[in-house]
Amino acid sequence: MAGNWAGVWLRRTILALGLTAAATAPAVSQSAAATGGTETAALLSALAVPPSTADHSKFEELAGPFSDAAEVNQACLGCHNTGPEQLHGTVHFEWTWPPAPVRNMEAPGAELLAFFGALSTEDAEPSGMRHVANGFLLSTPSNLDACTSCHIAGTRFDDPAMFDASSEPVAPVDCLSCHEPTGQWTRANFHEGGAACSMCHDERLRGDTPEVEDLVAAAQSVGPSTLASCGSCHFQADGGPGVKHGDLNPDLINPPVALDVHMAAAPDGAGFTCSTCHTTTEHAISGSRYAGGPGDGPDRPALAGAAASCQGCHSATPHEDLASGARLDRHIDRVACETCHIPSIARGETQTRVLWDWSSVGKRGRDRKPMVQKDEDGRITYATEKGNLVAAGDVKPTLIWSNGRLAMHRPGEPLAEGSDPGESETEDLADLAMIEAAFAGTPWIASFEGDPTDEDSRIAPVKVMHSVVPVDAEDRRLAAVKFSGRSGDALWNRFDWEKAIDAGMEAANTPFSGDVAFARVRQMIPVNHMVAPASEALACQSCHVSDGLLANLPGGYLPGRDGYSWLDRAGLALLAAVLAGVILHGVLRLGFGFFNGRGRHG
Repeated sequence: MAGNWAGVWLRRTILALGLTAAATAPAVSQSAAATGGTETAALLSALAVPPSTADHSKFEELAGPFSDAAEVNQACLGCHNTGPEQLHGTVHFEWTWPPAPVRNMEAPGAELLAFFGALSTEDAEPSGMRHVANGFLLSTPSNLDACTSCHIAGTRFDDPAMFDASSEPVAPVDCLSCHEPTGQWTRANFHEGGAACSMCHDERLRGDTPEVEDLVAAAQSVGPSTLASCGSCHFQADGGPGVKHGDLNPDLINPPVALDVHMAAAPDGAGFTCSTCHTTTEHAISGSRYAGGPGDGPDRPALAGAAASCQGCHSATPHEDLASGARLDRHIDRVACETCHIPSIARGETQTRVLWDWSSVGKRGRDRKPMVQKDEDGRITYATEKGNLVAAGDVKPTLIWSNGRLAMHRPGEPLAEGSDPGESETEDLADLAMIEAAFAGTPWIASFEGDPTDEDSRIAPVKVMHSVVPVDAEDRRLAAVKFSGRSGDALWNRFDWEKAIDAGMEAANTPFSGDVAFARVRQMIPVNHMVAPASEALACQSCHVSDGLLANLPGGYLPGRDGYSWLDRAGLALLAAVLAGVILHGVLRLGFGFFNGRGRHG
C-alpha cells in the first residue's frame, strides 16, 4: 500500500515539475488566440457567402400570380434552365452515396460492407440514407412516402424509381426548398405533404401548421442558401430538433459566438453559412460522412470545390503564432482539430437524443389514446409511438481513433455478437452515464474504422447513439419497420410489430421469419460543428491525466495517463538514494565541523 502511494506521489511530483509551464502556456496561448488577429478575423469574414448578385424582386417572371409551387419552379427554370439536369444525380437528390470498395473477410458478418479498404468494388452496394439502417427512425425504404416529404423535390412519392433521373417519371425539383432564405417554405411544404406527425413530433401539438400563403413574396426572396434554409432539414434530422446530430440543431440559426465561432454573425464570429465550407459546384454540395477523414489536410481547401477541412483554411501549423504553438502543432498528426475545439455538443437550449428504445412503444393513457410522459423540466421521456426517450445537453463527445472510413449496416443484415436480444429494458436508465454502462459491448450498426498504428487515423470526436431496435429473432437481422399509413400493418395504427416488420421487410426486399426480438445497438455520428472559442478549447489536463478524456482510449503512450511500474520503482529508489546521500552528506559536514571547531578552540 505504501509502495503504491509512493509511486503515485512520485508520478505527481514529476508531472508537477515537468509540466508547470505546460499548465500555464495553454491558457496564455488560448487567450491570445481568442483576442488577437484582426487579419484573421478579416479573412474569415471574407469567406462568408456574399449576397446574391441578382435582386429577384425585380424580375417580371417572378411577379406572379402563382397558384402553386410548381408554377414558381417553372418561372425559376425559365432562366436557370440547367438546374434539374445538375440536381438530378446529386447526393441531395438521390439520397445515395456511390458504392465503396469492400474487403473479403472470413469472420462472421463477412458479407457486410467494410468501406474504403477493399481491392475492388465488385458486388459493393451504395450507401446513403436510402439504403442504410440507423437507431432513430430505423430505415427509409419502409417509410419512403413519409420520408420524401422532406425531399428537395418538394413532393412526397413512394416509388424508388423517382430518385433515378434516367427513369420515368423522375421526381421534380423544388427551388424554394434550398433558396427560400427563412426555411419557412420547407417546413410548410413538409406539413402539406401529409406525413405522420410522429415522424418529427414526439407529442401531438395543437394549432395550425406552418403555411406560406404569399408565393410571390417567397419567389422574390430567393438567394444563396442560409443557415435557416439548410437547417430546415438538417437541424431536424431523424425525429425533431437536434435529435440526431448533437452538433446541428436550430440553435445554430443565429448562434452566439460561444456556441459556434464560425456561424456566429460578424464581427464577433465569422458569419459563415453552411455553403462556406460545403461548397457547391453545379448543385452538387460537397461533404459527406462517407468521404474524407480527420487526417485530411491543406489539399482540401473550400475554395477548390471540396468540403473544407480545418487545415484547408488554418494550415498544417495553425498554432504557429502562439507562444506554445510548436508544442500544440505536434498534436496535428495524431489528434483531429475537432477533438480540442469542440469540447461538448448540444451546448445551447436544444438537447440531443442519446437513447431511443423502440421495444417499449404502444403504452396508452387511461383514455386508451396515445400519451406522453415528461420529466420535471417538461422534457418528454416516453411517447406511445416512440417508446422510452432520453436526451442530454452539453454532452462531451466520445473520442475514438478514426480514419474517416464508415461501416454501416443495412436492413436485413445480421448483428455481430454482443447483445442478447432479450436485454432491452431501459426504463431505469435516466442519465448518460447509466446508458453508456448498460450498452457497453453492444454491437455497432455504424462505426468508424481506425487504430493508433494507422497513419491516416486521428483521435476524433463522435456522438454515440444508444438504441433498442427490432431484429428478426431467428438470425438477429436488423428489421425494417413500416411506421405510418392508412393500412393496418403500419406500426402506429395497431402497434403490431409482426405485421409492421413484415411490411417493412417486404419494402426493403428482405425476408422475415415472422418472429420479433429486440437488441441493444450503438451508432457513431461524426462531430464537426459547434466549434467553441479558442479560450474554451480543451487544456492539456483534460487528456494528460490518468482519469482524463482519453483514459479508456487504447493505443500509444500518453504522458500523464500512462506509466511503467518498474520505472516508477526505479525512480523512487533513485530519489530515495539521492535523498539519503544528501542527508548523510549534511550529517557528516555538521559532525566534522563540530569536532574540528572544538579542536581549534579547545
